[in-house]
Amino acid sequence: MEALSNLGIDWKLFLAQAVNFLILLFVLRRYAYQPMLDFLEKRTARIEQGLKDAQSAQVKLSEMEAKEKAILAEAHTEARNIIATAEESAKKRDSEREKETEAKVERLLEEATVKIREEKNTVMAEAKKEIGELIILSVEKILREKIDATKDENLIKEMVK
Repeated sequence: MEALSNLGIDWKLFLAQAVNFLILLFVLRRYAYQPMLDFLEKRTARIEQGLKDAQSAQVKLSEMEAKEKAILAEAHTEARNIIATAEESAKKRDSEREKETEAKVERLLEEATVKIREEKNTVMAEAKKEIGELIILSVEKILREKIDATKDENLIKEMVK
């Protein structure tokens, strides 16, 4: 201890300062350092949790974007299918209408042909009758005698043949 005295160090004062230092170290460690470490650990944990949440949100965002793209692609495909179906349906309707129109035209042509034939036959029959009558009148004039109805019909038939 004398060596300390020779150096000018009072061992009692040195011991008191060492005790004060240890007390201060204990108090600071207990009430300042440990709470600060706890605060820093909590802050670090919050930051790490925030980073994990951000990564999770980024992953979810990526998944949502992928789902959105898939849904849009599916919607586009479905829209194309609907359009194709509608076009096909329209073509079928047009084809059916065209067939119906063709059938109506054919039917009208057949009806017109039948009417024309009937009218032709009627006109021909009337013409034959009139021609026969004219022939009979001409023959009567030539012969100057009146022919009875049965002879008249027989002559008409012969002339028409």
